[in-house]
Amino acid sequence: MKKPAPRQLALFGTLALSLAATAWVSQDDGDTPAPVAASPRRAAPASTAPTAWPGPAASARAAWPEVDAQARAAWGEAAPVAATPTPPQASADASPEPPAPPRAPPFPYQLVGRLTDGASRAVLNNAQRSAVVGVGEVVDGQWRVDAVEPAGLRLTYLPLGQAQLVPFAPSPA
Repeated sequence: MKKPAPRQLALFGTLALSLAATAWVSQDDGDTPAPVAASPRRAAPASTAPTAWPGPAASARAAWPEVDAQARAAWGEAAPVAATPTPPQASADASPEPPAPPRAPPFPYQLVGRLTDGASRAVLNNAQRSAVVGVGEVVDGQWRVDAVEPAGLRLTYLPLGQAQLVPFAPSPA
C-alpha cells in the first residue's frame, strides 16, 4: 500500500477541520431568543380638513422651507402651490386625436431568391426556418403570397387585409 503524500494529508486535515467547525456552529444550544410579537400600530389622528394627497401631517409640511419664486419658475410653477390640486380643464373645442389605425407588422422573413421553373416561387429565410412559397400560399397563417415579381414579393397581411412589397435582399458588396 502506498503512503499518502503530505499534501493529501494536509488537504484531508483541512477538510476534517472545516466539517467539525460547521457541525459545532450548527448545533442548537437552546439559547435562541423567542420571536417578538409586533406592536400594534397607532391610528393616525383624525383631521377635520380634507387633504389632497396622503402625505405628512400639516405640522410636518410646515417645517419645510418656502421655495423662492425663481426655483418655482424653473420647475414651471409660477404661483404658490395650492393646498388641493385642481384637475386641468379640457377645452370644449379640443377633441382628442383618434388613435392611429393598426398597421401590419414587418414581414418576418427575408426574401433571398426566386425560382422561375414554370410558376414563379420565392425563397424565404429567417432565423428559425427557410421556405419556398408560390402565389396563393399562406406563410405562418398570416401572410398570403399575391405575386412573385422580379423586384420582390407582394404579400397581404390577412388579419388586417393590408398589402406589402418585400424587396429582394441586397447582395453583399
